[in-house]
Amino acid sequence: MRSAYLIAANFFTKLIRQRYLVLNFAARDLRSRYVGSMMGFFWAIVHPLALLLCYSVVFSQIFDIRPNIPAIGDNFAVFLFCGLLPWLFFQDTVMRACDSVVAHSSLIRKTAFPSEILPLSIVLSNLVTHLIGLSIFMLVLLYYGTPGWTLVLLPLYLMLMSLLALGIGWLTAPLQVFLRDTSQVLGVALTFWFWFTPIFYGLDRIPERFHWLFLFNPMRFVAEGYRGILLEDRLPGALELGILTGYALAAFLAGGYVFRTTKRDFIDVL
Repeated sequence: MRSAYLIAANFFTKLIRQRYLVLNFAARDLRSRYVGSMMGFFWAIVHPLALLLCYSVVFSQIFDIRPNIPAIGDNFAVFLFCGLLPWLFFQDTVMRACDSVVAHSSLIRKTAFPSEILPLSIVLSNLVTHLIGLSIFMLVLLYYGTPGWTLVLLPLYLMLMSLLALGIGWLTAPLQVFLRDTSQVLGVALTFWFWFTPIFYGLDRIPERFHWLFLFNPMRFVAEGYRGILLEDRLPGALELGILTGYALAAFLAGGYVFRTTKRDFIDVL
């Protein structure tokens, strides 16, 4: 137990010392994705808006789903985007973090490179694009008179969601090094995870006898937290916030420990 604690402490202390390198790699990741294209960062908005348009037409016009939130009336697009925005951040971060070590294999083979910063730099890079989309969404919400003072809690949800994504990234990146099917399995798992997260629907549409199943889905608490803060000016429940915090910290610590104990073998496989 003591050795595990020392490994984890050493790992996170090392990350703090390498914070400037992390920021440089995050900036490099942003440049590689958007700089040089004609529309630049605008692509970070186009993709979510395209998904929003398609899903809104299908679910509001064909399936006739309407939200039950007084502040936005029956505007399904606003309801949907509030849950879709954090999910897109989470999904893209986890998928790209999973492949981050393999994608930089040449760098890891040639130098004593701190590979643990790769998933972290992707989290920070995606956080920038998420904040851009969130800022534009805030402008839309001003029309509806939301959010209120509960907006001060949104950074807490951003932090917990980032810790959750980073922890899963640290868990899956070593698996991808040793088993290249990991990213494919993860993609399938995220597809199921997406549809079992209340993004297109609220829990009020789920029979109460099945509510306990959603306790095992941390992104359920993120989606509901975003909607509560941004659309309903409602404080999150202490139990729900505590469960999300537990999931995020567990993933973060477990992922850090697994990555730290397996990274020494990367060079033999890459």
